[in-house]
This record gives sequence, structure tokens and C-alpha cells, in this order.
Amino acid sequence: MLDQFLEPIVVAGRRLDEKHQAYRMDGTSPQPDMRKTAGLGTCNCCDYFIHGKNDTVVLIEETELMGQIKDLKSEYRYLKVDDQTDFVSKCIQDENKLKVYGSMLVLCHLATACREVKKFLKAKKYRFWLVVSSMNTAEEKIVFDNLKDRLSQELKSVLTGKVLDDVEVIPSSALVSKLSKQASTP
Repeated sequence: MLDQFLEPIVVAGRRLDEKHQAYRMDGTSPQPDMRKTAGLGTCNCCDYFIHGKNDTVVLIEETELMGQIKDLKSEYRYLKVDDQTDFVSKCIQDENKLKVYGSMLVLCHLATACREVKKFLKAKKYRFWLVVSSMNTAEEKIVFDNLKDRLSQELKSVLTGKVLDDVEVIPSSALVSKLSKQASTP
């Protein structure tokens, strides 16, 4: 059942090589849509998940975070700088929290519908990787470095303990290395 969702991971519009595959969660027609297969509508969820070593499921969300920050700051430019920073951070945190919860709902629905999926998804640990792509300038990389720890801590504070075991915010340039370390047969 899950094989229909297995595909090479796409980051910043580029496909990684065939050995870096994951299960696409949010497919759009004509691709298979895991949400629809699970009996759900178009709920928010992560882009992919992988089954990693040590019975770990890793939820992967790729985002052009710098563009999102720029757009939010422009939209809420009337706020004071400190308020704007806090608001933008909360928007990003809420969006990703919603995607994690939606992903867990999709996986739960799939597990109740199919014994094979239930066995496959019976994991001891669940992790979330927020993969930040499209950092093209030195300034964007500096903004990411300054934001990464704060965003990671904020997401960990609301997601770890009850829902997930770990949260990481990583640049897309580090994804292949992370995938190789987490590799398990799908």
C-alpha cells in the first residue's frame, strides 16, 4: 500500500538521487494523495516521511523559510519590529505544528486501515525535520543561522515529549547527509 507513495525526495525543485527516497504525504493530482487514501480531506501535513534506523519515523517538511519570513514581514509591516519578529515566529511555529499534527493523523488513519501499514509504522521514535531551502544570499544564511536555534527550541517546546521525540531545523544542503545517516530500507 505504501509503495505507491515512495518517490525520490524533491528539495528546492530538484530531485535528489534515487537512493534518497521517502513516502510523499501531500501529493496532488495526478500523484497519489496519502491524505485521500487515509480517508481524509486536504489537511495540512508534511511533505514526506521516512522509516529510519532504530524504528524511527522521520517527518520531513521542506520550506522556503526566508521567502516566507519576508512575505510575513511585508504583510505585517505595521507592527513594531519586536512584535513583528515575535508574530512571524509564532506564525511559522503554528504552521509547522499543524503540519506535524496533520501528518500524525494521516499516519494513524492509514495504520487503522491497513495491517501492513500498522506494522510498518509501529515506531519507537518519531522525529520532525524542517528543511530550509532556497537560501541564496549570505544575508539569508545569516538570518537562518540566527533563527534556527530559536525556531528549533520553539517547535521542540510544543511538539516533543508528547508527540515527537526530536525536532531539527536544517538547511537543505545538510539533508542528503542526514538521510544517509538515518537510512533504513523502506
